[in-house]
Amino acid sequence: MVTRLNGFSGSGIDIDDTVSKLMKAARMPQNKLKQNKQTLEWQRDDYRAMNSKIMEFRNIAFNMKLQSAYQTKKSSSSDDSIVSATSSSNAAEGIYTLKVNKLASGAKVTSDVLALATSNSSTLEDLGLSSSSTLTVGGQKGTITLNVEKADTIASLVSRINSKTSVTGVGVNYDSTMKRLFFVSSGTGQSAEVNLQMESSNGTTNLLKDVLGISSAAISGTTGQTYKGTNTFSAGTTTIVDSTITSAQTLRVSAGGKTVDVTVSSSSAIGNVIDAINSSDVGKLGISAYITSDNKLAFFAPGGEAITLSDQTADGTDITTNFALSAPTSTSYSQLGVKGTQADVEFNGVSAKYDSNTFSINGMTFTAKKEQAPTDSAVSITTTRDVDGVYNSIKTLVDKYNELITTVNTKVSEKKYKDFSPLTDEQREGMKDDQIKAWEEKAKSGLLRNDDLLSSGLTNFRTSFSAIVTGLPTGDYKTLSEIGISTSLIAGNSISGSYSENGKIYINDAKLKAAIAENPDEVMALFITNDGDKDSDAGDGLATKLYDKATRLISNLTKKAGATSSVDSNYLIGKSINSINTNIDKLTAKLDALETRYYNQFTAMEKYITQMQAQSAQLSQQMGG
Repeated sequence: MVTRLNGFSGSGIDIDDTVSKLMKAARMPQNKLKQNKQTLEWQRDDYRAMNSKIMEFRNIAFNMKLQSAYQTKKSSSSDDSIVSATSSSNAAEGIYTLKVNKLASGAKVTSDVLALATSNSSTLEDLGLSSSSTLTVGGQKGTITLNVEKADTIASLVSRINSKTSVTGVGVNYDSTMKRLFFVSSGTGQSAEVNLQMESSNGTTNLLKDVLGISSAAISGTTGQTYKGTNTFSAGTTTIVDSTITSAQTLRVSAGGKTVDVTVSSSSAIGNVIDAINSSDVGKLGISAYITSDNKLAFFAPGGEAITLSDQTADGTDITTNFALSAPTSTSYSQLGVKGTQADVEFNGVSAKYDSNTFSINGMTFTAKKEQAPTDSAVSITTTRDVDGVYNSIKTLVDKYNELITTVNTKVSEKKYKDFSPLTDEQREGMKDDQIKAWEEKAKSGLLRNDDLLSSGLTNFRTSFSAIVTGLPTGDYKTLSEIGISTSLIAGNSISGSYSENGKIYINDAKLKAAIAENPDEVMALFITNDGDKDSDAGDGLATKLYDKATRLISNLTKKAGATSSVDSNYLIGKSINSINTNIDKLTAKLDALETRYYNQFTAMEKYITQMQAQSAQLSQQMGG
């Protein structure tokens, strides 16, 4: 243990200050190691930043290797207010016709005026509900059943229905000015549905009409079956089914030829199980599970389907004991089912129907917006090659390349300030934040100056733009300059491009667009050709070359500087950092030992001086006596 004497000792020497100065000199080699480590870490981070830029560029080069980048089409409509159109690369160029006879629509159910309602706070009892009931709401996604009480308000009922729209595909709104309920499906077409069923305790009352004000000749009274469970879920839908099970169980619910498997774990709430059942193929039959007003699980099968439950996990546990059902009882209810309508169109005179107003034909995607009268003329749809789209894709590649070489060239030509090394901890303590920032900006500068990896990588990229693509048919484009892509641009008497720009690429817009329009396949070949020769890229197109060269450069930079997730021992700079850390640790142990030795030496000296002073005092006393 180091013994430290505070202040001045008997010798008059400030031991702490003296040891501190001695250790400051001793720590200089370790501080140098720490500075070297910091320099390597900054250099590593610079390499990684460059690598990220190169990866971004490679992603764009990859996209430009694909045929689809050069085969984009565009479609225009003669009347965009009736139908709009877009095209994929698979669309054939030409002029087509499309007529919109009918738009696809969702299912809708609207109530009559609820004359007894004064606001959305009016209760269902105010509307005529005399006893508890159930309301079943179903749609294209599934079905739910809600307990309906006299004290429920219009607002609370609307909220409960809308909270399960993701399960049913049905929503509802109440307009307090119009005093009407508006049920709507979330989808359109024949699959869109609004199905409503409301239980009637006496078997004759039409609660859909008498309470919700839905009067329609399509409402019918019928009977179904309700299966009620024997177990109580005391906390309602938030009750955990069974917290004691040690492994997840698979509950299978079967009805009407459909099945759903629901995973039940020790943390599964009954409400989640119910939602899984109700939004399944079983729920789409109109069958729904719910928690009754006395907190029992129940299933409502409007068509009288038999419901069976089984445990599909063979581990000795039977999860169905938590869902035990009594024999079904007959349930009377009034019901109404409404479906959406399909879009009815004529494409080139041929009739077709779709569930959505957005549909695809022959690689073209149409959005129907307005119905036409029988006597109206069809809308003309013109599909052509998208010259601007291809041009923009090529321009994006060139712009990203120019951005990359500017960034990398700036870094490899950055000035190196040799007199600015990373700050030591002691140096930092004597500086303000803005001084530290200014110092470190210079200390970080030039760490990649004249870097061989990056410089050679830029050279390889640059030669790709000027190289001839061999192996292409006689008469076809073989260089990028033939289609207006080069390191210079002549516009009238003005010439852009110079050696100082380090290979910046310019595009002659008119020349490139003309080439795309007149010889699209030749332009594509200049970019995507791959002759398969691993020993030479002379027969490869620009995008192929750039992608391959970027990939090699990324690999080399990663070997040197790693990636964010890399272990230090897996890349060169990381190995150097590890070596420095080892040496720092060794020096730390030596410095600790040296500091201990200094204090021990001063302690021994002080003891000796104290002894001498005591002897001197004793002699003086004896002589004086």
